[in-house]
Amino acid sequence: MPLFLVILLLFSWSQNPTPRKTSKPQQQQSSARQEFAKTDQRGTEQSPLVVKTIESTKTQAETDQDAEARKEKSANDRRVLRITIALAVIAFLQLLVYAYQAKKLRQTVESAGEQSRAMERHIGEAARSADAMENIASKIEMGNKAVMRAYLTVNIGSGTYQERNNVGQPDIKFAVSPTVANTGNTHARKVIIRKKAAIFRLPLPDNFAYEQLGPETEVPFATVAAHQSYTITAIVDDFVPDAEVALIKEANGKALHMWGTITYEDIFGDTHTTKFGQSIVFAPPNQILGWYTPGQNDAD
Repeated sequence: MPLFLVILLLFSWSQNPTPRKTSKPQQQQSSARQEFAKTDQRGTEQSPLVVKTIESTKTQAETDQDAEARKEKSANDRRVLRITIALAVIAFLQLLVYAYQAKKLRQTVESAGEQSRAMERHIGEAARSADAMENIASKIEMGNKAVMRAYLTVNIGSGTYQERNNVGQPDIKFAVSPTVANTGNTHARKVIIRKKAAIFRLPLPDNFAYEQLGPETEVPFATVAAHQSYTITAIVDDFVPDAEVALIKEANGKALHMWGTITYEDIFGDTHTTKFGQSIVFAPPNQILGWYTPGQNDAD
């Protein structure tokens, strides 16, 4: 605003030159013209009238006044020129200021944009770091649970083969008695065991599944403590012909099988399942061996 006022004052001053003084006509010239007008202006044949144009002469005062006016006009023209040049210089300087401000503004905008992009990158890195920390915490939690939870497994144990006793003594059927062990570091709660035993021909079909043989007998157990074990038993439903007992004991064409599932909860409240399936061989002298049926044993 101050720069604009200065320019306005300079422009107003240049448009008001010093007033010129006007001169009055000389009385002598007026009287001479009046006398000349009184004389006879007409001519005759003998004395023709000759009109001669005489340039009027300026007085010294008029000459000086004209020179002064020209001088002042020249001065005014110089002042206008100087003011015009000054205005042009000011306009050029102002243009430079505007260009500098525009450059700084562009740099500020670019800097703000770069800061915004840097902030977005920082936020992205922070989000990825948070996700990584959350993943690590989840892995640690899973690892702690994996170390501390209960694990129930079913190991090959013992069994009995079929025997017909004398009158008054009970007959014995084929039976399998595996061991349920908790190999974890904490107890297993709400343990439920489903089991079944039967005689099958060997070899088993490739797509064999124990689940197709009907429901297992369910036996509830309250708790299996850490590093403790239970012995469970499953007895076949019917007797076999006495001639087949020796073949079944040796797993020759037929074998004694036991299978089932165990469900339980660990101390974290998660539910787990153990699936088992095994076969028993009675080897002399009084040895019981066995093998796990392929594809029928699993645990989580």
